Amino acid sequence: MLFPILSLLVGTSVQRTVARTKRNGIFIAIAAIFVLTAYALAVTAGAIWLAGIYGAVGAALFLAACALLIAIIVLIVMMVMNAQEARRARERKQALESAAAASLGLIRSQPLLTAGVIAAMVAANLFTSKGRD
Repeated sequence: MLFPILSLLVGTSVQRTVARTKRNGIFIAIAAIFVLTAYALAVTAGAIWLAGIYGAVGAALFLAACALLIAIIVLIVMMVMNAQEARRARERKQALESAAAASLGLIRSQPLLTAGVIAAMVAANLFTSKGRD
């Protein structure tokens, strides 16, 4: 008796979530199309404006140089972020290795205390949120 009611409630919430996700995806796609259109028109307007000042070739070269500069800046930011992430991963690995080495000595000397520590760690992982990572 309880199972059909629960499945109906869960199924309805899943269907609503799927429908909301599809709707949001469609709106985001439409917005992205209009943002790209606005970008293309802004670049075109800038090219026309610069063509009046520097000529057609000068305007095209100026816009190409600006696009190249922005691309280089984005790549540098990406490399810095990747280096920070690699450093954090390396620090986590070192911390885990040192904890494993310390726990190995604890396991050998006091097995009952080790069981209590493991139970506390499992309980802490079960009852804490994972929002930080």
